[in-house]
Amino acid sequence: MSPTIALIAHDRKKDDIANFAKQYTPILSRYRLIATGTTGQRIHDRSKLEVECLLSGPLGGDA
Repeated sequence: MSPTIALIAHDRKKDDIANFAKQYTPILSRYRLIATGTTGQRIHDRSKLEVECLLSGPLGGDA
């Protein structure tokens, strides 16, 4: 299994992390990516990376 990277962003930074993921797609594609729900969906939509989406932060997804 590939090493895992967790991607978590505050509401005001979700677009920034999605842009980061798009810019670094070739590198991030080598890893297993997990993220909180909305952040993971935005990353996937922008970069087409496969992201395992967990619960949202307030529901414990960031824990």
